[in-house]
Amino acid sequence: MLRVFGHHISTRAVAFAAFEVFAFIAIYNISRAFVLNVVFPGSMDTYGHTYLLPLCSLIAFSTASSCGLYNKEMCSDPNRIVPRLLTVSALMYFLMAVVIMVAGLVFTDTGRLNLYYVITLTSAAGYFVAAFLFRQNAFRLNFNNTSMERRVLVVGVDECAAKIDYLNGASRSPYAVVGFVPVQNEVRSRRLGAYKVISGEILDTPIGLHDRARELRVDEIVVASREREGLPIGALMECRLAGITVTEFASFWERQTGQIELEEFNPNWLVFSDGFSTSWALSIAKRVFDILLAFILLLVTLPITAVAAIAVRLDGPGPLFYQQERVGLHGESFSIFKFRTMRVDAEKDGVPRWAENNDCRITRVGRFLRRARIDEIPQVINVLMGTMSFVGPRPERPIFVQALKQKIPHYDIRHRIKPGITGWAQVNYPYGASDEDAKAKLAYDLYYAKNWGLFLDSVILFQTARVVLWPDGVR
Repeated sequence: MLRVFGHHISTRAVAFAAFEVFAFIAIYNISRAFVLNVVFPGSMDTYGHTYLLPLCSLIAFSTASSCGLYNKEMCSDPNRIVPRLLTVSALMYFLMAVVIMVAGLVFTDTGRLNLYYVITLTSAAGYFVAAFLFRQNAFRLNFNNTSMERRVLVVGVDECAAKIDYLNGASRSPYAVVGFVPVQNEVRSRRLGAYKVISGEILDTPIGLHDRARELRVDEIVVASREREGLPIGALMECRLAGITVTEFASFWERQTGQIELEEFNPNWLVFSDGFSTSWALSIAKRVFDILLAFILLLVTLPITAVAAIAVRLDGPGPLFYQQERVGLHGESFSIFKFRTMRVDAEKDGVPRWAENNDCRITRVGRFLRRARIDEIPQVINVLMGTMSFVGPRPERPIFVQALKQKIPHYDIRHRIKPGITGWAQVNYPYGASDEDAKAKLAYDLYYAKNWGLFLDSVILFQTARVVLWPDGVR
């Protein structure tokens, strides 16, 4: 995996995106030549080509990312790819047509603008065909090719090692465990098959582990044992000096899952690992980013917001907006703004409770607003006020926070950064409203708190668009 500004990205996803962007550039040039020489022979060249091509390429990448085409499951499941590609192609042409229409306000040559429309239409159609064929053949074969997997040797046979074995199929980046080496005095996990265990005798000499790693063509050794006193430091050092990557369990888990493993959480690792960086320049950049994005979102969603406001008002008695106390940065409380989606007597007994599947307290209009995420739009007010950011952990109610702090260790770490409208947990974990869900989402929130930055924020915003376009787990 590649690490970009602290965030881990699958090498295959990067290669996939790069290939499709270059393919789109080629398709665009072929479409342009076809339109100018076959469809409208003798037409003048498009003077905006130099500026339109990079902009259309950026639109192609952005729409594909927003629809989740570079996620692992989308790359490896041909049955789900057609509707996504159709959506990407349609959005691509629509956005490119908007750009051409805006350009038409400056350039009044209608004939040339029509050429642009035809070129972008054929480019979008060509992208659909090329991307479909590519995914059906070359890249699918690449995913099924075990030689492309990273070969991992695990030092340890306890529960940590068993988690690595279990994670293999669900990891964001593929790897193959070639064996497990037991550490002295370690108790083997029952979930780990004995046939995978390699004799611990190879740890008796400094070069034993190195020789076996070379024999198995190991790319990386992961230390995943709770028994620290018996670790073969000399053998691991020999492997490290020979160029084999040696990784601790916590770092391996963070890289492969995009979350912090809470059950094996080691404060020592957290103290000495990188991340949790703060600087005035980064904070100012994030604040400027939030304000600009807030004004853009308000402008783009103005018609939707107006219709939603009328619908909420006509759906039944009660206020248009719903204000509720939430816990924000450094544990300070603030009022969050949302469109009201529940009845006014939703908590008439005064007892706060989690939302549930098919919650009877949700109104008819409110159910749609939640599913389309429209009820979150008024939180832009909180962003402009500075109590929230666009990206960050979702803020919870004080009564829930107090209960979760008692049940979940290190829960307060998520309050070290400003809460957000969307977050890393929201795009990676289905909507949940229970203590167990809160614990699962905390693992993602801690990853974001450790690695936050404008790059990761951009990734999350793209993924948020995917969740909105293809709702997953909304209640």
